[in-house]
Amino acid sequence: MTGWIKLERSMIEGPIWGSPLTLRLFLLLSCRAVQKDFIYVEEVKVHRGQYLRSYSWLADDLQYVDNGNLRIPSKSTIKASVDRLKKYGYISTEETPRGTLFTLLGSEGDFSLPENGRTAEESQTDELDTNAVQKEECKKGREGKEEESGRAGEESSFKPDMQNKIEKVTEAFLKLRNSGFYLTPKELCAIEKICEEEVGVDTLLSWMETIDSDYRKRNGDDTIRSFTYYEKALQKKIRNRAERQPSSSASQIKETNEFLAKLEMWKREGEKRLANGTKRVKPTFKPVWNR
Repeated sequence: MTGWIKLERSMIEGPIWGSPLTLRLFLLLSCRAVQKDFIYVEEVKVHRGQYLRSYSWLADDLQYVDNGNLRIPSKSTIKASVDRLKKYGYISTEETPRGTLFTLLGSEGDFSLPENGRTAEESQTDELDTNAVQKEECKKGREGKEEESGRAGEESSFKPDMQNKIEKVTEAFLKLRNSGFYLTPKELCAIEKICEEEVGVDTLLSWMETIDSDYRKRNGDDTIRSFTYYEKALQKKIRNRAERQPSSSASQIKETNEFLAKLEMWKREGEKRLANGTKRVKPTFKPVWNR
């Protein structure tokens, strides 16, 4: 996690200052909330200022040492702190299949998370400029596919097998990167493009491991930070495989052309024999009615 967050000075006079666990929970949610547009955790879309976590994992996050003893707060204690933060308007919650989605609330309902020591306005301006082109490209790509398939709308919906493929590739990338769960819109678009290729998911995952291993050897065990690197490397592997393995349609066309050439040769030979007056060969068997 990088960057910083800003807190109001009045917090030390607020209702949660006297509750150490509640205060630590609020700081934890503030520091781990998504800093940019959104990310996908499994099928759950987590927006800016939100954090997806289960209560059991929060218990591990909030453990502390007291007089040499490890203390792990219970789920009921954490739930009470969550209710306290909700009561005083610090957060809101939503239950999902993957855990509780925590949303940080500011004085006007939007939580500000400046990045890398920059102001909220600067971060927001840069984010809009950077992501506008990426979103437009993804939108155009989706609209093109929808027109071809006879579907209308701005958002493309994936079939279950395609969605499963996207999720597996995304999980593999995050695991290999081992540095946070945030994905930029450009990376999400790149993952979708790769998954649309006619390559099995197991093959893609195997190639990604090979690409990661080769990259680590060349860069002192450093990891690949962006999926766009994987996209270029995977596209190259897909092209190389296509060159090594001619398509079945090309092979069928070649066989058809060879067969047509033989037919043409046989036709010319037949016409030549007729022109030379070649006699017809009589059958060597006797008809049944002559017996």
